[in-house]
Amino acid sequence: MAKESPLRRVVEALGTLGLDAILELEKRDPQYIAVCRVWEAQGEEVCASLSMLNALVSYRLSGKGEEHWQFFGDYFSRQRVTDVCTQFLAYLRASPFLKIGREARERRVRKVCGYRPNLENLLETWRRMSALLDVDPGQKTVVFAVKILNYVYRCSRGVERVLPMEIPLPVDYRVAHLTWCAGLIDVPPDVAMRQYKAVQAVWNTVAEVSGIPPLHIDTVLWLAGRILHGENIHNIPLKIIDALLWREDCKRISRPR
Repeated sequence: MAKESPLRRVVEALGTLGLDAILELEKRDPQYIAVCRVWEAQGEEVCASLSMLNALVSYRLSGKGEEHWQFFGDYFSRQRVTDVCTQFLAYLRASPFLKIGREARERRVRKVCGYRPNLENLLETWRRMSALLDVDPGQKTVVFAVKILNYVYRCSRGVERVLPMEIPLPVDYRVAHLTWCAGLIDVPPDVAMRQYKAVQAVWNTVAEVSGIPPLHIDTVLWLAGRILHGENIHNIPLKIIDALLWREDCKRISRPR
């Protein structure tokens, strides 16, 4: 159960920023920038497929997430894609950020690379990706892929579409660490990673009270996560940082996640 005071503090901090400002903040997200570069080079349908696949293999990275997505943007903005499956597998083998467990990533890609995500109905797409991979719908990369597909939609259509409240945020180490630092959970980050549904439930409550869907809150957390490396390169407002670093014993992450 989340503590009332830290929960209220986080909700109020997000409220001072607001959903409109978060949508603008997302345009500075390195993931958004990379997706838009690929869309400019490949068009909506191919970009959606490539971006979905990259999101679904974005785990246990050998480096920082920002650099992983920059590499993706560089790679697919410089070539013409005629075969999504073949060329994405070639990218997977070439990426220095995806070298851990390449064979497992390849198997995951082969399960879904023939699927063309429905950008008009992301709830349907969310459920379909989960079914194709035979994993829990709340699994980190599946919900993350929904967020990335909304970035594709926004780049392509030029509209500010808000994501559904029903879809939880992805729980990676940054999110687990910040959730603990904010005092919203009492278990340490490593344990929280294994109890990701409890972390999602806390942020679902924050979303309901603040009116900001979980996947948009995730953008704030992901960008703010750089403060755990001693950096605020994305200029996250200090009130949000103060709310997220509420615990006095909150420690920096010593290595990229």
